[in-house]
Amino acid sequence: MATISTIADDFDGSTPAETVRFFVSGKEYAIDLNEEHRGELQKVLAEFEDKMDSYVTKARAVGKARTGKTSKAAASYDAKAVRAWAADNEYEVADRGRIPLEILTAYENRQS
Repeated sequence: MATISTIADDFDGSTPAETVRFFVSGKEYAIDLNEEHRGELQKVLAEFEDKMDSYVTKARAVGKARTGKTSKAAASYDAKAVRAWAADNEYEVADRGRIPLEILTAYENRQS
């Protein structure tokens, strides 16, 4: 006996559909879309990246959030020194908590 699997669109249940993967805020999502909805998603991604909630809420999270590039500075650094350098170089950095990777990378690439 053969088993036939069909992927259906997560919005309207239509077939055929295919799984589309995309990233929002460093987190990967997957959603099954027909050709029409896939085109709509591509347009939304291209033009309105910050207004994707309707797709994100229909999608399912896949894996862990990506943090982007890692930096030698991010691995080990003197937070007090980085904060002082950042303040002297017009970066906004909180007195406590994580230092943004952008600042750590700039600190790492600074010219003495």
